[in-house]
Amino acid sequence: MNHNTLSSNWYQDKEIFELEKKYIFSKSWHLLGSINQVPNKGDYVAKTINDQPIILTRATNNTLNTFYNVCQHRGCILLEHQGNSKQIKCGYHGWTYELSGDLRTARGFDKELIDYKKYQLKPIKHYIWMDQIFIKFDDDDNNLKKILKKIEKIIEPLNFSEYKYRKRDTYKIKCNWKVYMDNYLEGFHIPLVHPKLNTVINYKSYKTQTFDDFSMQWCFLNPDSSPYKNSKDNNKAFYFTIYPNILFNIAPGRLQTNTIEPIDEQNCNVIFDYYFEDVSEKKIREDILFSEEVQNEDIYICEKVQRGLKSDGFNQGIFSEKYEIGVSHFQSYIRDKINNG
Repeated sequence: MNHNTLSSNWYQDKEIFELEKKYIFSKSWHLLGSINQVPNKGDYVAKTINDQPIILTRATNNTLNTFYNVCQHRGCILLEHQGNSKQIKCGYHGWTYELSGDLRTARGFDKELIDYKKYQLKPIKHYIWMDQIFIKFDDDDNNLKKILKKIEKIIEPLNFSEYKYRKRDTYKIKCNWKVYMDNYLEGFHIPLVHPKLNTVINYKSYKTQTFDDFSMQWCFLNPDSSPYKNSKDNNKAFYFTIYPNILFNIAPGRLQTNTIEPIDEQNCNVIFDYYFEDVSEKKIREDILFSEEVQNEDIYICEKVQRGLKSDGFNQGIFSEKYEIGVSHFQSYIRDKINNG
């Protein structure tokens, strides 16, 4: 493992942030969330990821599609937010597309003089796992399928396909996205920053394992203080990180996904999606309130770290080989992606 942390300029330099967008986020898989965002034929959701406008649609033949949300006539954004429609119509010059992405009408052009196949919406590669949909902007598959198969094997017999979506919370945090990732990737801070969480987990059992392009933290839970579903057969919490910015927090009866979206070199959004097995409303409320408490504690400490990284009194830190191997592993990934392009 690396003994030294990234230097503080990696967390506040605009040029490094632009390199991350180019060499990491443009080449990585991104989590869109559950396919149940578009449960019905004609449903669509518009999003922006790494500055790229995209659309997720469910076509009339029930297939899921992901496209760049850009009209092929003059480049106008097509859809906003979410809704249901039989077609996609550009509000600029009236070109229309099927939900499958095919160009339907090209207003202002004779049909015989334009190649409709050439001007269909540009597709984006996607992959579905346990009802979670991932997209990728380039053609390289990377390791996502292997990573998810490995996670499946670790957590079996758990399967989240039947879990019900409950809610989404989004937090804007005044820190570089890597500050939040670094914080997530170690449990070393838990006894000091998260006193209640420290009573829920068995801290002595806390372990971190690293793999190619992802890592896993896990621990046993204390059933007497746990807000999660009581389970004699499954009394563990798993925390998976798929690099660079996808997190799976798995507890008995619940999946919580987190996506850390960079805004600029000193701010990020953190998106929480909650999915639950068939558990009581009381347990769901307990779980969400507890998660919010932990998240607020993390926001407080991450924003303090970001302020500290601006100080002339700090440049580079050091890792604990016992407690911070996950952070070191992640930072090695970042260094490699930026230095090797």
